[in-house]
Amino acid sequence: MRLVRLALALICSLPFARANAQDFPTKPMRMIVPFTAGGATDVMGRLVAQKLADAWGQPAVVENRPGAGGNVGMEYVAKSPADGYTMVLMNNAAATNAALSPNLPFDVIRDFTGIGLVASTPMVLIGKTALPAATLVELTALLHRQPGKMSYGSCGVNGPQHFATELYKSVTKVFIVHTAYRGCAQAVVDVIGGQIELAMVSTSVALPHMKTGRIRAYGLSTARRTPSAPELPTFRESGLPELKDYDVDIWYGLMVPRGVPPAVLTKLKAELKRLLAAPDVTQKMASAGIDALSGDGDEIITLLKADIDKFRKVAQYAGIKGD
Repeated sequence: MRLVRLALALICSLPFARANAQDFPTKPMRMIVPFTAGGATDVMGRLVAQKLADAWGQPAVVENRPGAGGNVGMEYVAKSPADGYTMVLMNNAAATNAALSPNLPFDVIRDFTGIGLVASTPMVLIGKTALPAATLVELTALLHRQPGKMSYGSCGVNGPQHFATELYKSVTKVFIVHTAYRGCAQAVVDVIGGQIELAMVSTSVALPHMKTGRIRAYGLSTARRTPSAPELPTFRESGLPELKDYDVDIWYGLMVPRGVPPAVLTKLKAELKRLLAAPDVTQKMASAGIDALSGDGDEIITLLKADIDKFRKVAQYAGIKGD
């Protein structure tokens, strides 16, 4: 009799569950951005949130929850209700954090489900205009002549920008002192102001200042050039043989806590795919120095695993320690 009652309860609940999934969303959604306002992740998070709100007629509120290289915001989402109403626009800083800190209060592979890839952006090594080096070859030679005399800024300790520069240092054997910022924007400001000589930052943040000539750009971190600045060469194109295989980018993905109902996941994935194909979205991304990227939620997990492995090797070589 108990089994019969359970079966009847399950059967009766199915139409309700389907109705909930079909009606989703019926209340405001939250887009968590685990970094400060103004960076590339924030720009994309707000763009995606606005498009979701437009499509579904429900507000999508963006909340910046920076701290600990993105871990504060990621932990918040990992522990949020798995109902599809709380999502996170994250980047592969999640991989550097996982590579360095095995005892995080969440597991980026186990505790999240991917909705889809959103975009990628190369990083660019920038310098103050007073530096007596016009190219990456000249800059590398200058750094060899002055080991430890210059500093570079990153957008956060143990973030992709930090690791990208440490990879450059490891293969070229130069020594630059690291200064970590809480976001790319302030690192760019301090390069312009002369407080630091160099910075590795997201192209989207550097692009406006590159166009006005307030900073010097030495090269892109990716194997390919970016449509937003096609004149800017890559590290691979610098002429330095040790950089012939250099390729590091920042990719961005939308994720939710593990356990969101399959029907809600399907709806979120379909809407994300649709909005990323819209010409106005790709145009806005391109104008901000961001390249649209298509890929399903499973690809996020594949990229995370590959980057965790890569960043662990860089950390071991550079002696980078986690908290």
